[in-house]
Amino acid sequence: MIEPVSPGEGMGVLHLFLTRRHDAAAAAPGAGKAVVDALEQVADTVQTHVFVGLGHKADLVVMLLDRDLVSLRRAQTTVMAAAHELFDLDWSYVSLTEGSEYTTTPEQYREQMAAKGVEGDDLERRVSEFAERMATYTANKLYPDLPAWEAMCFYPMSHRREGNDNWYALDHDERTRLMGEHGRSGRAFTGRVLQLVSGSTGIDDWEWGVTLLAHDVADLKEIVYTLRYDEASVRYAEFGPFVIGLRASPSDALELLALGGA
Repeated sequence: MIEPVSPGEGMGVLHLFLTRRHDAAAAAPGAGKAVVDALEQVADTVQTHVFVGLGHKADLVVMLLDRDLVSLRRAQTTVMAAAHELFDLDWSYVSLTEGSEYTTTPEQYREQMAAKGVEGDDLERRVSEFAERMATYTANKLYPDLPAWEAMCFYPMSHRREGNDNWYALDHDERTRLMGEHGRSGRAFTGRVLQLVSGSTGIDDWEWGVTLLAHDVADLKEIVYTLRYDEASVRYAEFGPFVIGLRASPSDALELLALGGA
């Protein structure tokens, strides 16, 4: 049996984008239930999120997360073996959860506080509390347990590398400044939009996959619109296709697609 294959840190993230086959109505009775059973089986082994897509880009979106990439491959096999009569796998995206290279370190925070005149026990307490907060923040980035929020938006993106708008020609301090502005804009949506930015450089066609979860679809529209005014986006961002989905149980998803879910 193949051994587990896991990144040094973080989790694998696999998005499957399936479209309903034109001849799905002629599929054997029970084909829909087989897909439901497969999705429920997969959910017992890897973190699974199911969405029904709006528009033509996907009818069914299955998002899978696990530390073991072999487990993700087994989950994909299970889903597609059951779904092939009803769906085509038109697109997929592979990425890894990651922390941020632009996060302030405890040492940097200590210097900032000391420059403001904080010293002694007060400085040590603040640095300790900051380190704990950042450890929790990083753990949530690397090993997310995503909530069951109702609306999902996925898109891939890369940093531009053209002429004077070459992200990778900037020094680290300038990139940190730009990402700080971008981060502040995103934090304004805390509690309304959850952002999972997973890295895919060298793994898939773009550099990141961005998954946004929200209770209100309008918040997805607003956050993307707002962040596009940040200089990091205006000058240095390229975006791929956007896919919108509505969370559903496997049974409800198949029923909504008129493929039977019971």
